[in-house]
Amino acid sequence: MDFGEIVMIEQGQKVKGYELIVSLPYSNAGYPQVFRGQNQECLLTGLKDIFEHLEHVPRIIWFDNLSAAVAGIGDQGNRKLVDQFYRFTLHYGFKAQFCNPGKGHEKGHVENKVGYSRRNFFVPEPAFDDIQEFNHGLFAVAENDHRRKHYSKGSEISELLNEDITAMLPLPAKPFEVGRTEKLVANKYGKVRYDRNIYSASPQVAGKEIYIKLRAHQVEIFNEEYQSIVTHKRLYGQGQELMDWLPYLSTLAKRPNALKYSGFYHELPDPWQEYLADLEYEEKRKSLKLLVRMITETDMDTATICLLETMDSGKADADSILLSYRRLTEPTFNDFLPLLSAGTNSPAIYTPDLACYDVFLKAGENR
Repeated sequence: MDFGEIVMIEQGQKVKGYELIVSLPYSNAGYPQVFRGQNQECLLTGLKDIFEHLEHVPRIIWFDNLSAAVAGIGDQGNRKLVDQFYRFTLHYGFKAQFCNPGKGHEKGHVENKVGYSRRNFFVPEPAFDDIQEFNHGLFAVAENDHRRKHYSKGSEISELLNEDITAMLPLPAKPFEVGRTEKLVANKYGKVRYDRNIYSASPQVAGKEIYIKLRAHQVEIFNEEYQSIVTHKRLYGQGQELMDWLPYLSTLAKRPNALKYSGFYHELPDPWQEYLADLEYEEKRKSLKLLVRMITETDMDTATICLLETMDSGKADADSILLSYRRLTEPTFNDFLPLLSAGTNSPAIYTPDLACYDVFLKAGENR
């Protein structure tokens, strides 16, 4: 197994990524999966997903001395394994072998496979919105690649792969749950900092201890009672922030007058700050509840577009914002607008068809 650096386009943004490769030297089959990092969660998630695709586990896997697996090397070359990696090997029953320090060529087969998959699968740069969905599709790409002939054995790689799988271990009855949990303290805004990035939690946990569970692609935040608050996409890099507005707005919708005195108020988009500033209690409560609905169904950007569109029309209240929102998000709602503008007493609302009564009358005449 090895990691290799690639470039990919995630949600329209070009980013650095890593391909995790498991190669099988006998058949020359290989399976890539892509990640934003090379951390422990990425390593174990990639291996687990490949095991589950194969429905088997290799008996021995060779690794470099990557920090996600090896905590230290003793005098006799004995490796002290990272706890979660060690439990992972026990769960799946495979033996982890490690190259000698500075002797990466000892796993030359997989390094060649890293280069092969980079040239054949990741040029040009792959573009996707959902990395997990993309990884699932990579299995079909790999299986298609296995239809070629082995470079020296004359048989198709897919045929030799069947022999590889026959020699492997069966999957255990239950999958290993990959994830690392740490305890942190939320700041006065109910946010937490981890690995030089910031994630929102909830105003209810401001200044309190919380738990953050780290996975390869997500982080989940729990309160002191270990109740889930929010799940975010995991950030890679530094100086970034993710904000989930729902826990904050849901709390403030119950106490609208507290909004202006919360630090969170100043993080709202400017149009919402201006709109909410001078509202009376009941209209503020109604608008906050509508904002909760809009971001639950779509996102803050969509909600802000609806607010700006409504303000441009000269009348901004919760009912008018809802009308803009439905017009933007429900295409068929536009067909109903002429009926609304016609008025409740207009024939455009409903014109009765009396022809059905003629049928009944004629039926009576035949008796």
